[in-house]
Amino acid sequence: MIDARRTEVFASIYDKDNNEVREIRADIVDQHTYADFLKDKILFFGDGAQKCKLIINNSNAHFLDGVFPCAKDMGVLGFEKFSSKDFEDVAYFEPYYLKDFVAGEKKKS
Repeated sequence: MIDARRTEVFASIYDKDNNEVREIRADIVDQHTYADFLKDKILFFGDGAQKCKLIINNSNAHFLDGVFPCAKDMGVLGFEKFSSKDFEDVAYFEPYYLKDFVAGEKKKS
């Protein structure tokens, strides 16, 4: 979970076997944001988890302080992709942007 502006986070949801349950998206956090998933225990981590900790009050919500996803943690996943010959075609690869860029008005000096 990555902190975004205001009350937003970027988050995806995985099960205990690291299977994607819900793809990444921008969520506006309120007490009901993850209600469908909080029927079971959920671990929140990353810098966006602190924002959720202040808002979500549910006995199945567990917040892991000090756990922040890092590029160095992607090595095992990258090796698994490499071993299974799951490569991207870089000639046609496009980055995935969660939200469109919206420019603000220029500040007057």
